Formats: sequence, structure tokens, C-alpha cells
Amino acid sequence: MTGKLIAVANMKGGVGKTTTVIMLAEALAADGARVLVVDLDPQASVSVCLAGEALLAELIAHGRTLEAYLALKLIAREKPLLQPRIRAGVSVTMHRGEPLALSLLPAGPHLRLVEREILYALTARNLSMRGIDAKLRKIFTDEFRPLAQAYDYVLFDCAPGLSPMTEVAIRGADLVLVASIPDYLSTYGLDAFVQIVWEQGRDEDGSAPRRPPHVLVTRFQQQVRQHQHILARLEAEAASDDAGFRLLATRIPQAASLAEALMPRAVPPTFSAKYGPHVSGILRPLIGEVKEIFRAA
Repeated sequence: MTGKLIAVANMKGGVGKTTTVIMLAEALAADGARVLVVDLDPQASVSVCLAGEALLAELIAHGRTLEAYLALKLIAREKPLLQPRIRAGVSVTMHRGEPLALSLLPAGPHLRLVEREILYALTARNLSMRGIDAKLRKIFTDEFRPLAQAYDYVLFDCAPGLSPMTEVAIRGADLVLVASIPDYLSTYGLDAFVQIVWEQGRDEDGSAPRRPPHVLVTRFQQQVRQHQHILARLEAEAASDDAGFRLLATRIPQAASLAEALMPRAVPPTFSAKYGPHVSGILRPLIGEVKEIFRAA
């Protein structure tokens, strides 16, 4: 059995994607899974949260990042290896006396520049946009999908919007989680996102992503009326016969303790101490839902 590829995405930034990726990755690792996190966001938030500033700076300086690999592969036309850029054992969170089995393919702030230069370089070689898309999809198929042989779950922290690598990851993932605050602005582009990727953005062979996206409500505040109304609307839309998305039952609350869980600590925390009551109230139900999605496929 091969592992599963999960892309966490949203057209909008600031909706809790990185928090979701880290929580889900550590919860799956605490459940016994081998987990790899791939950072596709030039903000490098998930990289700095997992690796720390000093280690991430070292990895960037030595070319051990995603953008360094892409630059060599597509701009310099060399034959770099992806595996040496994966850093094992990045989590300092302890569980049952051992660090969580969590690995990272980091990104740095130059990822956006590299993606732009890739478009320039491939266009100069007379590749059309369809040709560039096909080339990126082939890299994903040849280099990223095989990672599922070594890991139970590969999580992609996607950039806001639809950057070249983000779109490739979304289209190639086994599951897309759309992290969204239940407010007007965060959900405004949801329908457009579904139409662009799942309805209008089919491959040349007519295929679309493997299954509809699943929306995960984040930063939920039960006492906020707008959150209640938007959540009710999402539930109604997801329950309709022609729904373009599914809605997870788990709600990630707006909680200071979850934000603090991402901060570096002088003493390595245990998984249970780091997340406290959220382990049983949020994380276990969340990974249970994710597993059920794959079981039902």
C-alpha cells in the first residue's frame, strides 16, 4: 500500500493553512504514521515552524530546498536529486519518549522568484503554457508521487492563490483540504476555486483532480454571528446534490493555545502537552475523518 498525498490550499491567505498542516502532520505522526511535509509557500512558514530559523537558513545556504531543486532542474537543466533535500527528524515534539517521525522538504523566500524564472526560461524555449503545465506535472508524477512509497502521508502546504507548483500539487494530490475561516471574505472565492481547478481546469485528457475538495473550517468562533451564518450556508451547499465540495465535521477553533503551539520552545514539548485538550477534541476527530475519506474511496 502506498501513502497518500494531501494538499492544503486556499485562494486566500491568512486562513490557517500552515497551522492546519502542522497540526495534521504531527497528529498523524503521533498516530504512528511516517509523514513528510512539503512547503510550496514562498513565505516558508511551515519550514521555519518545523525546522527553526537557524536550520532553515543553513538549508537555504546549502541549496537543500525546493526552489534550489526546481532551479537546477528546469532553469539550469541539470539532473538534481530530490531526496537529499528532504530533512528527516525535524519535529522536536516528543511522543512516547521519541521525537515524532516527521520529515520536511523546505522552501525559502526565493521560491516565488524561481517559479517566475521557470516560466521565463521555458517560454524562451518555445514551450506554450500547456507545455509548461505538462512539464511540471511530469516532474510531480516522476519525483513527488513516488515519495508516497516512503511515507504514509505527504502533506503539501500550498501557497495562496494558484502558483505553478501549487496548482500541480492540487491536481495531483489524493485529497485537497481547503482551509477556510467561516467569514465572507475567506469563503468568497471558494466557488471560483472549485470551478477553476475541478471544472474548467481539466487536463488535456479530460481528467480532473481525483475527488472534490473537502473544506475544513478554521479559526471558528461559535459566538460570532457571521461565523454561524456562513457555516450554515457551507453545510447547506455541501449537502446539495450538485455540491462542488464536501465539508468536514471537525471545526478548528480560534484559540491562542493553537497559535502558541507553533512557536519555538526552549524545552521540547510532548505532543499531549503541546496541544492539550485539542488532542481529543480536534486532532483525533480530524485524522479520523481524513482516514475515513480514503477508506471510502
